[in-house]
Amino acid sequence: FPFLKTSRSRLVVDLYDPLVLENLHYYQQEPLPAQETLHRRTIELTNNLAGIGDFFICGNERQRDFWLGLLTANRRINPLTFDQDPSLRRLIDQVGIGLPDREPETRPLLRGLHPLIPASARIILWGGGIWNWLDPLTLIEAWPRVSACFPEARLVFLGTRHPNPLVPVHEMARRAERRAREIGEKDKTILFFEWLSYRDRESLLAEADIGVTLHPLHVETRYSLRTRVLDYIWARLPILITAGDVTSEWVREYRLGETVAPFQAGEVAAGLLRLLDKPKDHWAPNFTPLQARLSWPTVVEPLRRYCLEGSYAVDRLERSKNPDPLPAREGGALSRAAMIWRQEGFRALVYRGWRYLQARLART
Repeated sequence: FPFLKTSRSRLVVDLYDPLVLENLHYYQQEPLPAQETLHRRTIELTNNLAGIGDFFICGNERQRDFWLGLLTANRRINPLTFDQDPSLRRLIDQVGIGLPDREPETRPLLRGLHPLIPASARIILWGGGIWNWLDPLTLIEAWPRVSACFPEARLVFLGTRHPNPLVPVHEMARRAERRAREIGEKDKTILFFEWLSYRDRESLLAEADIGVTLHPLHVETRYSLRTRVLDYIWARLPILITAGDVTSEWVREYRLGETVAPFQAGEVAAGLLRLLDKPKDHWAPNFTPLQARLSWPTVVEPLRRYCLEGSYAVDRLERSKNPDPLPAREGGALSRAAMIWRQEGFRALVYRGWRYLQARLART
């Protein structure tokens, strides 16, 4: 959307997802030339966004530090923006994910209705996608010990595929289902579900007893904001989580469950057993302070304030008089299509062609 470069509108850029870091994991199985091409394009996109914004928002304070570095490299932190606000909160502030101002809708969904989930079941929920940068395998390795102590427990995985049908199944999802089958628990005490409707997702959150998310420690982890953990907090689900990200700090600070080291099946099993030893309601009061902090009115306050009181970024006003040209494309459309086919394959060519068509239609 090159017209954004010279737009007279105030532009808010939402940097909630550090795509540069996420895509390092997402495309790790692709040939190296394809990885390098995709990485270069993501950096180009990110730098273009850094140049056009009047106000930037991000998911958490760790992300804000990351994006301050990007904005510095793109000359957006400079004498003009510093003089306008030495804290730079008028340039970039935290606007993460908020919680609805109501409880999740409660209605029977699985317990006592699904043939493999009895009315007495204790449901341990993996409440989101099984992505390559997460670690469901350690949870499955720990499961026999948990199931031996709590035979009525059921491990439910939600989201074996990406909701976008053009996105291929992540290899980690295949590995998780294969490992569950190898230990003899798939479609017995371990169940895998596709994505649910929003209404059914709420019901499952309300019905579950524990929410789990595990991950290795890597750069994406440090800056992530796991939306599934926000779901658990909304539903007041005690949480088992790998230490290392922002949400695990919340679990520790507010005593919302258990944090474990990465790849430690023994710790995971012990943590789940401790959580199962107490009723779900035992943990509920601990969620109240954090829910208030994460309410939508609180979370969006910096954005609301900017929309009502903010102005153009002072350095963008200067730059709009002599805007920098957009980076030139390497060759025409046909040569670009040939490069995608050669480096990334037919599926990527179809997907990128569709996105290009969507962009062109959006301009008309």
